[in-house]
Amino acid sequence: MYVHSVYFTYQSQIPEGEKDILIADVYELLAHIPVVRKIDAGRRDPDADREVNDKDFHVGLTVYFDDKQGYDEYQVDEKHQAFVAKHKSNWASIRVYDFVS
Repeated sequence: MYVHSVYFTYQSQIPEGEKDILIADVYELLAHIPVVRKIDAGRRDPDADREVNDKDFHVGLTVYFDDKQGYDEYQVDEKHQAFVAKHKSNWASIRVYDFVS
């Protein structure tokens, strides 16, 4: 499997509801891309207060593919492109972690 994890940090002035819209769009847009095998998204756990917990993000996304080719197809898929175009102006930063399992 090829695993793609993204952690979104929002700009401070963005309304809280925008985070829920992004999560909904994960399931309405990204989940329907044919190469996506599994997808999970949600808000950072506010109770995760151990020292090792990274608290510098608001929403996390993890997408699973069969292989790197599937990931490459996902990146150029029109649904993925629409998702990024719709939401990117809200982000202060994103961090991406890709790995093979």
